[in-house]
Amino acid sequence: MELYHINPNIRYAREHSNFKGMPYLCKCYDCRMFYFCSGSGYLIVNGEKYNFSNNYIMYFPPKTEYRFVLDRKEPITVRVFNFDLSDKYFSDSKHLGTPSKDDFDNELVPRYELPDEFSHIIISEDFFGINESLRECIDVFIANSKYYKEIASSILKKSLLTLLTTENSLGQNNRLIASVLEYINANHADAELSNKSIAEKFNYHPYYLNRLMKNFAGKTIHQYIISCRLRIAKDMLLTTDNDINTIAWKVGFNSPSHFISTFHHHFGRTPFEYRQSNGYI
Repeated sequence: MELYHINPNIRYAREHSNFKGMPYLCKCYDCRMFYFCSGSGYLIVNGEKYNFSNNYIMYFPPKTEYRFVLDRKEPITVRVFNFDLSDKYFSDSKHLGTPSKDDFDNELVPRYELPDEFSHIIISEDFFGINESLRECIDVFIANSKYYKEIASSILKKSLLTLLTTENSLGQNNRLIASVLEYINANHADAELSNKSIAEKFNYHPYYLNRLMKNFAGKTIHQYIISCRLRIAKDMLLTTDNDINTIAWKVGFNSPSHFISTFHHHFGRTPFEYRQSNGYI
């Protein structure tokens, strides 16, 4: 199907003001789009981790596997859309549901060819005010008045095409950032790891790469390096006999005092207090 042939067949459109997500790994039958109005967390999508926060949009084609991990510190408000990209082959708009990966029935996947532009995952920050259009789409769909399907479909089509104008899809930029994340995880122990050294590694300007990282992963390069080091340090505090100084060096901090102060800033307690509070003697 060519891009200009899309005419969404909406199966489900709702705003969830206290979104809970699913407690299991899901796999979708039809296309999915999530617009995060408020809250934060991350998704595991086809085995990869993607952060989200306010005004992030995520589009999934059929057969995408995903699981939400939500930050419970604040309510999560999400606009959820389940749809086909064409209404040509479907006589109804029955909601197909969201099965677990283990319960997925491949026979229920709508059979039609996706346009290349929507055959992959798209993750973007809302740079173009899609928010209001999606709110209107939901209002029209729920109202169930005359021509509501056609009107809601046209609004969603406009939003989808607007989404394509962003640069933050899982195309070249996504593969780039995925490689950057992999590189950071593999080289977190290098105390010289920095925006500059990583940008040089991938032949990009530090500012440009950092902006892509922020838009895509929700963190700057420096923030991700620190979070990676702290995550591994927390695990080492509870699973090894290494002292605090040794752990600091092993995860890439240039001094134990920097490690201790950074750990305390993020978690409200020192590494020693964290180790004690979790029953490690």
